Amino acid sequence: MARPADRESYRRELSEQFARVLEEQGPSWKKVWSELPGTFAPRNAVTGSRYNGINSVHLSLSAAEHGYPDPRWTTMHQIRDPDGRYHPGSAWHLKKGSRAEWVEYWFPRDTKTGFGLSWERYRDALKLGRKEQEFFLDTRFIPVFNASQVEGIPPLETVPERRIAEDALIRKLSENMGVPVFQDGGGEAYYSPSQDTVHVPRAGSFSSEYAFNVTVLHELSHATGHPDRLNRPGIANPTKENYAKEELVAEICACFLGYGLETEMLPENLDNHKAYVRAWLSAIRSDPGCLPQAIREAQHAADYMDELSGRVPERKAGRTAAAETGLRASLGLPDGPDRGKGGEPCL
Repeated sequence: MARPADRESYRRELSEQFARVLEEQGPSWKKVWSELPGTFAPRNAVTGSRYNGINSVHLSLSAAEHGYPDPRWTTMHQIRDPDGRYHPGSAWHLKKGSRAEWVEYWFPRDTKTGFGLSWERYRDALKLGRKEQEFFLDTRFIPVFNASQVEGIPPLETVPERRIAEDALIRKLSENMGVPVFQDGGGEAYYSPSQDTVHVPRAGSFSSEYAFNVTVLHELSHATGHPDRLNRPGIANPTKENYAKEELVAEICACFLGYGLETEMLPENLDNHKAYVRAWLSAIRSDPGCLPQAIREAQHAADYMDELSGRVPERKAGRTAAAETGLRASLGLPDGPDRGKGGEPCL
């Protein structure tokens, strides 16, 4: 989308885009950063699948303890590869003296035969008419070895870091909100309410300057919901539904604030924003009014952040009349603010 002449027009146009988001069949959301060496979560060397839960924690701690620089892990069967299906034409050998770590492996077991199945065979059985009730989950422990212990395994592919600068708006907001931004999030970006801090992957791992800076804006938008600021339920009381609504608010707020970034939003950026919002809306279909409410709260949060950034003068109501009127019109809402208990605006 081309950048409108002013900030209010920009937000009004974005509001209209988000109001139509469920009517569109767009692409799925794509993560806008790549994992760099030292930030990888433990994963299988053959399938690329990440280890989850306690397995991820255990393997991460083991790698740190033994100084393994590689996040990949593999089973002895995958190393030997007797059928040539895992690494055909390439021989892997476990280094002498290597010690295994043990991971929990969950798999389906057939109630009729008592045999365990691979997940691939389980899915095939369901396609052939078997019922889910005919299987149950079982678990066993499997030894795995770090890729550093395996000779012949291909070297770890690395992703070159890009030269990406932190926008002046980010620095100003972080300072004036009192919310430090740390580029230590590994493969994740998140806001920690308990520490009131933002954590993101290193800037160089992002696909563009816009992608990096708007991701930080998303997490700083979450910080506006802290009880000491705007006190939104998604931060103060993060139930499953409140959490989903909070994600909508943060993503839309980040888009609103994108007008102040030095790099301009491109069409593919907007498509990704809408895909993210669409994904969270699908999680709360029971509340058809959640999107208009999220847009209103995002406007409020963006106004709050605008004031702290010094881009606009402080306003008692936290929003301009023009923005409020345009926003309500784009959503088909009647003129005049909604009123809640005590005459306060409903956010």
